[in-house]
Amino acid sequence: MLCLAAQGTQTAAAASPTVTRFSIRPGALDDALQALATQSRVQILYSPALVARKRSAGLRGELAPAQALERLLQGQGLRVVRVNDDTFLLQAAPKPAPVAKPAPPPRPPPPVPRIEEPTNLGPVHVTGSHIPRSDLESVPVSPMTLIGRDEIEASGHQTLFELLRFQPGMVGHHPVAVAAEGGEPYQQPFAAAATTSLNALGPRATLFLVDGQRIANYGLISADLGGLTDLDGIPLSIVERIEIIRGGASAIYGADAMAGVVNIILKKDQQGSEAVARLGVSDRNDAKQRRLSVSTGVDLKRGGNLFLSADYFQQDGLSGAQRSWRSMDRSGDELGDWRIGLGYHDYNTGITWSSCPRRYQDAQRLCYLDTAKHVSLQPESERTSFYAHWRQPIGADTEVYADLRLGEVSQQLRGAPFYAEVTMSGEHPDALFPDDINFLRYAFYDVGQIRTRSSARTSDLSAGIKRYRGDWEWSASYAHHENSVVNRIDGLVSLSAFNELANDLRYRFNGANSREVLTALSPRLTARGKAELDQATLGVNGPWFSLPAGRTRVAAGLELGRDALENRPDPRMVEHDVALSPPKVRVDDSQMNAALYAELSAPLAPRLQGEFALRADYRERYRHKLSPKMGLKWSALDTLTFRGTWATGYRAPSLYELRRPNVSDQIAVVQDHQGFGPCDNPIVGPNGETQCVVTRSAFENTDLKPETSRSYTLGLVWAPNPSFSLALDHFDIRRRNEILAVSGLNTMTTRSFKRDDEGELVGVQDYYDNIGETHVRGWEFEAEYRLQTQRWGRFSMRLAGNYLEQLSRRIDAESEVLDYAGYGAPDRTALAGLQWAYGNWSTTLNARMLGSSRIGLPDQDCPKRNVLAGHCRNPGATTLDLNFDYNVERWRFSLNVHDLGDRTPVNYDTSKGGYDIAYDDPRGRYYLLSAAYRF
Repeated sequence: MLCLAAQGTQTAAAASPTVTRFSIRPGALDDALQALATQSRVQILYSPALVARKRSAGLRGELAPAQALERLLQGQGLRVVRVNDDTFLLQAAPKPAPVAKPAPPPRPPPPVPRIEEPTNLGPVHVTGSHIPRSDLESVPVSPMTLIGRDEIEASGHQTLFELLRFQPGMVGHHPVAVAAEGGEPYQQPFAAAATTSLNALGPRATLFLVDGQRIANYGLISADLGGLTDLDGIPLSIVERIEIIRGGASAIYGADAMAGVVNIILKKDQQGSEAVARLGVSDRNDAKQRRLSVSTGVDLKRGGNLFLSADYFQQDGLSGAQRSWRSMDRSGDELGDWRIGLGYHDYNTGITWSSCPRRYQDAQRLCYLDTAKHVSLQPESERTSFYAHWRQPIGADTEVYADLRLGEVSQQLRGAPFYAEVTMSGEHPDALFPDDINFLRYAFYDVGQIRTRSSARTSDLSAGIKRYRGDWEWSASYAHHENSVVNRIDGLVSLSAFNELANDLRYRFNGANSREVLTALSPRLTARGKAELDQATLGVNGPWFSLPAGRTRVAAGLELGRDALENRPDPRMVEHDVALSPPKVRVDDSQMNAALYAELSAPLAPRLQGEFALRADYRERYRHKLSPKMGLKWSALDTLTFRGTWATGYRAPSLYELRRPNVSDQIAVVQDHQGFGPCDNPIVGPNGETQCVVTRSAFENTDLKPETSRSYTLGLVWAPNPSFSLALDHFDIRRRNEILAVSGLNTMTTRSFKRDDEGELVGVQDYYDNIGETHVRGWEFEAEYRLQTQRWGRFSMRLAGNYLEQLSRRIDAESEVLDYAGYGAPDRTALAGLQWAYGNWSTTLNARMLGSSRIGLPDQDCPKRNVLAGHCRNPGATTLDLNFDYNVERWRFSLNVHDLGDRTPVNYDTSKGGYDIAYDDPRGRYYLLSAAYRF
C-alpha cells in the first residue's frame, strides 16, 4: 500500500501554473473529472460517493489544471486539497455554520500547540493496467504491493536487489549464487547478475519493467537460470516507487509474467536540487558502503520540465573468512566436517598422506580446504549511473518526452582455489608411491583464488509522444535498451597446459613454480556478451460506450520488438580446455516479436466491475499465442470488496534458452536394463550384468516449445474506516511445458543416444526439453492501520505476509509429483512495520520474519546425520531494523540500524556452509548514516 499525504490544507490554487486547453463536454461530474485528469495529465483522487448523481456544465478554455478543477467544482459542495504539483484530493466541503445573534466573547482557552501533520489520504493503489485510473477507492482486481519512496528510505537498503529480495513471497538470486554455474564440481564463475523472483517459480516467470516497459536482460547467459534482469544496474536513488503485481499478467504485459510483474517507476520531476551522501558499515567495521547522489529539477518554457540525476555507489567485498559461522566444518552442530581433505589417497582408506603448502596446514599438519571460507559473501563492487527525463508540452493537447539512462556496474567475486583429483604416474618426482599410480586431491594454491571481475554497461533510451483529443489519449514510443558485459576470470586451470606441464615434469605439486609456468597453467579467461532490445509501441485509451451502471473504458495497442543476443565465451571455454568446467557455445542471434492487446474496464452493475484483457503474442520461429485474462470485483458493502482473476500465460523460449545443459564431457557407464541396444564398448559388471561404457556430453535443443500457464486469484479487501484496511488473497498458478534439463544418463531416450556409423552406442547426451510442470498455490495478505493524534503525532502500522501452501513439481512425464513447499526454503515470510511521525522526527521499526524449513527432499527421509544431531529443520528467524529520520530546514538526516539483534545465521543443510544465501544477510548488525541537502 502507498499512503500519499498533503501538508495542511493547501488549496489547489497553489498548483503548478502550467496552462492547458480544456474541452470538456457537459454531463456526469465523474466523466468530467476523468476528462480533466486525462487532458491535463494530473491525478484526481476522490470517493465515488462524492460525485454520484452530480452533473457538470462542462468546461472550455485555457487554464491551469488547478484553476480548471476549481471552476468545474463550483457549486458542487466539494473542496480541493493539493497533494503535490500534479495530484489533487476531493473532499466534501464543510457546511457553513448557522447565523446566530452575537454573544459576548468567551474567555479564550489556553493555546494548543499546532502540529503540522500531513492529511492522510489512506491507501492509494496504482493498478497494473494500460487504462489510467483516478478513483481513490478503486481496489485493483489483481493483488498488488506498492513500495513508496518513504518506505524505500525507511528500509535502509542501498540496492534495489536487497530491497526486493526481502519482500514477502520473493526469492533472491544473489550474484554469488548465479555465478556458481550449477555448483559442484564446476568451479567456473559466470554471469554474476542479481535478481529476484515471485512465488518460487524462478526468474523466467517474473517480468521486470521500468516505467511499464521491458528492458534488456543481462548480457551473459546463466547456465541454470537463463536470461536475467540485473537489478544492480538500476540505482535505488532514482526509484520513485515499485509496484509488485502478483498473479498471472501475460494478457497485459506478455511473456515472462506468469508469476507476476515488478514495475519499477523512476522519478520524473523535482523542485530544486538535492544532494545525498550515505555511509554504511557493519558492527565489525567491514562490508562498508558509500553512496553519493545528486539530482535536480528544471522548469522549462511552456510547461516543460527536465529531471537530471547522477549516482555513485561503492561497496567493499566480504569473504567467508570474515564470519566465524561460515564454514564447511559443521562439527559444532554435530553434522560432521565437510571440508575437502587434501593429499594422497586410495579409494579404500581415504587420505593416507596430507599434502599442501606448510602455511595452509593446521596444527596437526593436516591439509583441509574449507571452500566456504574463500567464497565471497558480498561482492566488491562499484556502480555509476546517469539518468535524465525530459517532458515538453506542445500546444494544449500534445506532449513529447524522452528518457536516457546510462550505467556501469563493476564487481569482483572470489572463490576457493581451484581443486581437483589428480592422477599422477609414479615417475613424477612428487609421487608418493614411485611404483604405482598416485591419486592426489590437490588445490592449486599457487595460482591463487578463483577471481571473476565483470563490468556491465547499460544504456536505455526511449522517446515518445502523447496526444489528447477530448477524453482520448493517443501515444507512440520507441525505445532501445542494451546491456554489454565483459567478464574476466583468473585462477582456473587450462586442461591442455596442465597435461603438458605435468607430463614434462615442469609443474611441481606443492612446490615452487616459476611465474612463466603459472601463467601458462592458469591463463586469464575473457567472456563477452551483449543483449539488445528494441521496442516500438502504439497505444490508445479512453471512454468507449455506456452501460446502465456507467461508462466503459478501453485501452488497445500494438507492440513491435526485436531481441538480439551475442555471447562470445573465451576460446578455451568453447574448446573445452578449462578443467572441470562445461564447454560454452557462441551465440549470435536475434528474434522479432509482435503483440496486439486490448483491455476493457466495464461497470457490469452498480457494485460489480469487470476487467477484461486479451493479448496476441507472436515470436519469430514460434506460433502466435492468445493470452486472455478476466477479473471481477464486487463491492458487497461500502467497506468490503471481493475480487478475483483468471488468466493464462505464455512464454516462448528466448535466445537465452537455446543453450546446452551444464555437463562436462566425461566417461560414464550405463546398464543393460536401460535398453541401450548395440554397444560399441560393452563390459561385464561385477554381478555379471552387461554394461556399456560411453561418453557423456550435452547438446543444444533447437526444437523447444513455449511454456504455458494458468492462474487464478481470489480475495477480499476490507476497509471498515479510513484508518484501517485489510487485503487477503489466495493464488493458484500451474505452469506446464517447463524447459528443464534432460539427463541422458538417467532417461536414456532415443534423442539422448549418440551412435556411430554402425549404429552402436558410443555416448549419451543431456539436453533441455519441455518436460516439467509446477503447481504453486498459497495466500497473501496486507494490513495497515493509521492513527492521527493532535498531541503525539501520527502512527502507522502495516503487516504483509506470504504463505506457500503447495509447491508441487514434476520433472518429467514419468516421474512422481513431489511437494517441495517448506523444503530447503521457508514456506512463510512476513514483513511488519511501525512508524511514528512527530514534528520533524520520524521513526520506523521494521520486522522481517522467516518460517522454518525442512532438511532434505520430499521423497527422501531426513539425512541420518541430521536425525542423530536433532537438526532436521532449519529454525525460523526474525530480524529487526530501526530507522530515525530528522528534517530541519533544507537538511534531512537519517540513521538506519539493520539487524538490531545481530542475528547469526543458522542452517543445517551441510552443503550450504552455515547460511542460506537466498534469505540470510551475512553482514550482521549494520549502520547506515545518510545526509541530504536541498537547494
